[in-house]
Amino acid sequence: MADKLRVRRELLDANFDGYKLSLETLPTYTCKFDNGLAFTSLSQDQYSYHHAKLFGIHNHLYSDPWNTDCVFFIDNCWGVLQAVSTDTSIFISGQVGQIPDRNTQSSVTDRLSASMCFVSEELVVLCDGAGKVHVCCTGDRNSSQQWKVLFSNEPLENKTPFVLIDAVLHSIDSVYKLQCLCVHVIDCDAEQKDKFKSTHITVIEWITFSSGDKNTWVYERSRRLYGRRPFDYAALTKDGLALIVGAEGEFVFEYDSMKPVRDEEPMETASNEQDKKEPEYTWSQNTEEITALFTLPSGLTKADIYYTLSHDYIDFGIKNGKHLLKGQLYGDVEVETSTWTIQNQRVELNLTKVEDQVWPQIVVGDNRGEMTMDPVMIAQIHERLAGLTSDQMNPDPDEGKEKPYNSQQLEDCDVYPEDDSTLMRFDGDTHKITHKTNTGSHQFLFFAALGKDKPPALCLRHDVDGIVWQPENECKETQSPWQHVSTFNAFGYVQASKQNRKFTVCAPDCSFAVICDIWRHAYVYRQPAAISSPLRNRKDGRQVNTVAKQQVVSLECTDHIYGVRTTTQTLFVLTESVLYAVHIN
Repeated sequence: MADKLRVRRELLDANFDGYKLSLETLPTYTCKFDNGLAFTSLSQDQYSYHHAKLFGIHNHLYSDPWNTDCVFFIDNCWGVLQAVSTDTSIFISGQVGQIPDRNTQSSVTDRLSASMCFVSEELVVLCDGAGKVHVCCTGDRNSSQQWKVLFSNEPLENKTPFVLIDAVLHSIDSVYKLQCLCVHVIDCDAEQKDKFKSTHITVIEWITFSSGDKNTWVYERSRRLYGRRPFDYAALTKDGLALIVGAEGEFVFEYDSMKPVRDEEPMETASNEQDKKEPEYTWSQNTEEITALFTLPSGLTKADIYYTLSHDYIDFGIKNGKHLLKGQLYGDVEVETSTWTIQNQRVELNLTKVEDQVWPQIVVGDNRGEMTMDPVMIAQIHERLAGLTSDQMNPDPDEGKEKPYNSQQLEDCDVYPEDDSTLMRFDGDTHKITHKTNTGSHQFLFFAALGKDKPPALCLRHDVDGIVWQPENECKETQSPWQHVSTFNAFGYVQASKQNRKFTVCAPDCSFAVICDIWRHAYVYRQPAAISSPLRNRKDGRQVNTVAKQQVVSLECTDHIYGVRTTTQTLFVLTESVLYAVHIN
């Protein structure tokens, strides 16, 4: 089903005055480590946009959701190092783990970077980037115990190298399930090139291991999805039953080792049965309202009708009879100005829209009605289409219109992807998309884990702001699975202005966001905070009680930045040989 991103108005600030540069120095501590950082570079055969995106999103610094005072990374000898931050320093507490078979696996052709993911207080999944996955017992990670490898496996066909992007541990009927999301890129054969219209495909491998005691693990299931465009976001729900993908193009299930993957029925076949039925009502819309018409049995009066309406829900029907409309409205409506009337056997319902947008349905999932175009809206559509057609080679799109900008000089940050960007939620058992949202006008900014009990949140650009959406683990078909939980004001334009940016992250409590350049600089953007003495806006004289600060962190070296993580108090920045801890709060 199609879902709408429902913005919470109380989390928006229409009077945001921008970020004020603060010259306050943030305490910064450093520690060097031997052997250097383990990372790989693109080879000559890894030249596609898919490869560049896969390498570009890789963060070599890992945080532990169960211990926020430390971070982990993998050195050039494939040892896992743990770094601990205190109020006055940061130090390497030692090597806690070792990826096996380094001498053999490091020579694998087109090897990717090693990766890992913490799934519980005592378990971590390690991947060497050369095709092997290792499940390790860490013990108490506060005591820097040595990790023990419990299980090793090469889950992909032909020992294909991959990167681990997410892992979840859960239980079903006293059996533990370890779900791993692995990603790699393949070259298309002739059939795939024709099907996907691409020379390369991004592949998401959904691998399942099972255990009765968390010590002995067995390979259980493999699922595979193909995407003609790379993804920006991919994560599993914490119950391990669903996969959420945000990408510039759609992903589709291609394989499941436990059950066949069936193609969706053609739209014509699925709709034939519905086309044979007469619609139960008709409706139309314009930019301001929805109008629905119902035909009732003879003899009914106004007293036989019941009507309940809230800003996003309607229950409208015949007393002790059928529902005319009932369920979640596609968009918000004004309750006070929405009305209904009855005349003879005809009932007319008028709903006033809050936002000027086109509704594909009145009630989400209700296909009993037939939409008829409003004459005014038809005229408006034709007027818009007329502006897109011309017999001139290079017409002026702004001719005859008063505009504060020239649409032929839009910035790069205003250009949307050529494909329709979508946010999809897949059911792992049925392979179907249970929820789908078009995000083509909302550019992806970053994702960040706000807690260990839910999937990572993602931040999308809405107008100039960055809005943080938290995916839910469970949701009904009529509910939206992503909730608006926070807003970073004007962050869409802020990020677009940073041409050398590589990483963007935010604190788990969304108190600040950080943009890191490829090297040396990190920019901290804090949420508005109250000030002791109110100020006045120079332009309109309005009193300003809060100020949002911007702070710049300049690192002492010019090495490339390979990893960034944040806690509510500290920013960690990893370079090839130095780890930095910047105390934000």
